[in-house]
Amino acid sequence: MENNINDIVNNTSKANNKEYDNKNIHNLLNSIKESILNNKQIFYQANDIDNKNNNGVILDFKIIENIFNLVFKEKIMYGDVIKSVKDENNKIIYGKQLSNLGLVTIITDGNPYITLEMILRNILAYNSIILCNNGKSYGLNNLIVEIVKSNLKKYNYDENLVNLYITDDYNKLLKNFASINKVICIGSHDLQQIVLRQAQNSVILSGYENYELYIDSIDNIEFINKIIETNLNIQVYIRKDINIKIEDSIDVVDVDEAISLINYNGSGYSSSIFTNDKNNASKFLHDINSKIVTVNTSPTIERICDIKQQDLVVEKTMIYPI
Repeated sequence: MENNINDIVNNTSKANNKEYDNKNIHNLLNSIKESILNNKQIFYQANDIDNKNNNGVILDFKIIENIFNLVFKEKIMYGDVIKSVKDENNKIIYGKQLSNLGLVTIITDGNPYITLEMILRNILAYNSIILCNNGKSYGLNNLIVEIVKSNLKKYNYDENLVNLYITDDYNKLLKNFASINKVICIGSHDLQQIVLRQAQNSVILSGYENYELYIDSIDNIEFINKIIETNLNIQVYIRKDINIKIEDSIDVVDVDEAISLINYNGSGYSSSIFTNDKNNASKFLHDINSKIVTVNTSPTIERICDIKQQDLVVEKTMIYPI
């Protein structure tokens, strides 16, 4: 696989210059879905290799099918006319149409579900994309990209519409800011901060699949343990006078310290408090800055990517005479 960043940027930036056909794009997406679902055994084999290298995820085809279902429901696509007004007096038509962003770089922690969803959504927007991560779940991510490339060629699109770049030095990619139209970072607080420091383009941030959990009471400890046993990216905070030990957890004095640390170090995606104190619950709900905040409920209850389709297109105003 090509891994020269200059070649990747050049090839990807030129890839979305063919005519875009909405019907053809839906056929392309259906073909990608069929290719993935018809090759489940290969996906499991790639996942096994990743897991043997302590570099994998729990492979769940229900999540993959749900991603396709969500994307297929989208109404926002490249080229859609969203408004048209005729001014008879001035003999002018005002129109608004959706256009693509161009070259989008997507830096993630290697979650293959994010890889798949971002590919599908950017195909709808007709953006060319460079997916970048440090090599986590390389087997699955590379397999997804290769299947997509094969289907792009099948439907007469440039396979370089989607490329994968493996590096832990994100600046190698981000220094090509003159060719990049948008940067998307999906991952932990630390990853987001690295990208924000290095990017010279506008950046969309998401903490999707990164969670915070504050334990203020052990009344629901069995349920809490089940949440932690999912092995998702969950940072646990525990009130220090509670006598429980959880690996890699952080002790805090009270709900105020938990809120401060989560708001400073958290991913901003989803945070939960387990408590029997109504005041603490209310304070947590009000003061936490995450997009999803829950009380006595798993922070993973809403596992939907918060990068929306409208984030991937631009609204173009057109004015022309009747």
